[in-house]
Amino acid sequence: MICLAGHPREEHLDAVLGGIRSRLGNEPEEERAVAADELRRLARARLAQLIGSPDNTD
Repeated sequence: MICLAGHPREEHLDAVLGGIRSRLGNEPEEERAVAADELRRLARARLAQLIGSPDNTD
């Protein structure tokens, strides 16, 4: 799971590839934590879009 909120469309591929490269060596527990953070970012971005407020990608 890689959240692309906050990245311009033309940078999506680079963001995905960078995320994959940075996470390849993660231990299972570390990867679960990183994936959970990405899911939270995605959920926040989608909720912000639904209510019409600016994206909060912190």
